[in-house]
Amino acid sequence: MATGFTKIRLAERERGGIRRAVARACDEMRVPWRRIILFGSRADPLRRGGDIDLLIELDPPCQTDRFALTQKLRLTLEDELGERRVDVVVDDGHGEEAFLQRARATGVELWSNT
Repeated sequence: MATGFTKIRLAERERGGIRRAVARACDEMRVPWRRIILFGSRADPLRRGGDIDLLIELDPPCQTDRFALTQKLRLTLEDELGERRVDVVVDDGHGEEAFLQRARATGVELWSNT
């Protein structure tokens, strides 16, 4: 996984909004987050357009309602970014799926809370 902002297609305002939204949603749900990873087309400087794909890693072991947290994240992201297409994937540490591995391998870490 790459780190750094130089190769991603997000404005500073968008990056800050994502950080604030994740922190606020996780705080309200009392869930500790570990990392925010941008993956998909916005993590590739050679691609154009596309929605914002985010992988939010929680501090395992984490007992939370992933659906409720995902909905809270979507609402707070909309508050921060406006009506943008944002896909959110939450990894609570209960199982390692191939999709999560691919998102990590191709993604860019935006923030770490460790």
